[in-house]
Amino acid sequence: MKLTHFRDLLAVVKTGSLRSASRHLGIAQPVITRSIRELESELGQPLLERHSKGVSLTPVGERFVRRIQGIQAEVQRAKEEVAQWSGNFTGEVAVGLSPACVMTLLPSAISTFNKRYPQVVTKVTQSLFQPIEHKLAEGLLDFWVGPLFKKNISQRFTVEQLMRNDRRIAARQNHPLLAAKSLEDLAEACWVRPPLGDRYVESDLEATFDHLGLPAPKVTVESSSMLITLTTVSNTDLLTVLPDQMFRLMPVARFCAPLENIPPLCSDPICMVTRQGLPLTPLAEKLSDLMRKAAHNQALENSPL
Repeated sequence: MKLTHFRDLLAVVKTGSLRSASRHLGIAQPVITRSIRELESELGQPLLERHSKGVSLTPVGERFVRRIQGIQAEVQRAKEEVAQWSGNFTGEVAVGLSPACVMTLLPSAISTFNKRYPQVVTKVTQSLFQPIEHKLAEGLLDFWVGPLFKKNISQRFTVEQLMRNDRRIAARQNHPLLAAKSLEDLAEACWVRPPLGDRYVESDLEATFDHLGLPAPKVTVESSSMLITLTTVSNTDLLTVLPDQMFRLMPVARFCAPLENIPPLCSDPICMVTRQGLPLTPLAEKLSDLMRKAAHNQALENSPL
């Protein structure tokens, strides 16, 4: 079993056909066909189903591809790491970020990173931790940043806390409840439930209402993205909860405001997660340092004078 076998199979999966993989790799199609057949013969299982419009993976092929994607990523990362230690700052960095961190931490970090390393491609995936955990474990991501309940994290990962993550109740500008002084004043309000963290069956907002002996907030919209949440709240009388630092962003501040008279709600801290025992490449380390700096600056802005 050779790395070229893995390369050829992944190219076929990426492009959808042997012919497209041939063009993508610049290799004759019969060579790729022979490579796939050699791999299937060695494994004793078919990996691809051939049909008139191209190919698709068999169930065995799907599991095999998931494994070799991590292997190929590690090989590529190893090659790039050697080049980077030699001063050749090229290649890729792949990171995952929660929706709020995409909006609050990424802009300043990526701006500086791109100026310093213009030949580097940064691949950014927006996701909470649980849906993306396997990609980090398999080496398809260098690190992830977002809100995290650290006690539930596998020992496969190293977790570094970057900053607090207090949240505020948010409403559109000129909302009639902006002057509310307590959660009791919001008893009749309707809410947008934002994307939930990994440990929640219900949101921390609902837990806060329950702790005060109040009826659960009436959720009329469940959002799967920050864009949906912001768009809905800024155009309706619905309320939601947002990270405190988001109200300093111009697009958010223009349309949404915090209920200043109600104290912030505590939430899971913003953390950086990497794989245990495996150092980052030099470029990934430099980007992670810029994310730390962005979080530090955010924390200073959030601190009371």
